[in-house]
Amino acid sequence: MEIKKLTPELVEEYANFFDKTPHNDSGNGEKCYCLSYCRDSVYHSGGEYWYPSEEERRLQGIKRVCDGSLQGYLAYSGEEVVGWCNANTKDACQEAMNYLRSAAGVPVDECHAGAKIKFIFCFAIAPKMRRMGVATKLLEFACKDAAADGFNFIEAPAMVDYESFPDALCWGHLTMHEKCGFSIHAEKDGKYVMQKSLRGEI
Repeated sequence: MEIKKLTPELVEEYANFFDKTPHNDSGNGEKCYCLSYCRDSVYHSGGEYWYPSEEERRLQGIKRVCDGSLQGYLAYSGEEVVGWCNANTKDACQEAMNYLRSAAGVPVDECHAGAKIKFIFCFAIAPKMRRMGVATKLLEFACKDAAADGFNFIEAPAMVDYESFPDALCWGHLTMHEKCGFSIHAEKDGKYVMQKSLRGEI
């Protein structure tokens, strides 16, 4: 297993992974290319959070990878991409942070003043590689990379009972985050906000 940081040079591998990877166990559902809650006034026009076609989402995803506004990590088994983790800065994914924090009962404006925060809110794993530790490898790599880049904290939503909240299927499991050194920052109705300090409180 090899983890690589997504770069413009890997954009086609990112796109091809979403082209062929089912987003749920039945294989149904629209392909998102991990664009949900991107910070974009055009994207949010009228309160909508979804481009109308898969083709447009694919093109927008490629554009955002190339301009650096969509960031994350790819997991490889040999030459094949088998996993994805969306990990971005607070400013780039403020909409996602606000939504997920509020779902777990955290005030939207409650944040560490002056802290540099990396935010993780999505994992996508190829069906044949699920329950084989791919998401854990992605999370571990993301933490190490964020620490090397000078981030103070890394934050992520987590779940235990996905059946009660299907929208959280892309979130990591609570126990996975705990094993990677995260602690529970907030919890509401089974939805968790997890945090890990990388450089200490400021």
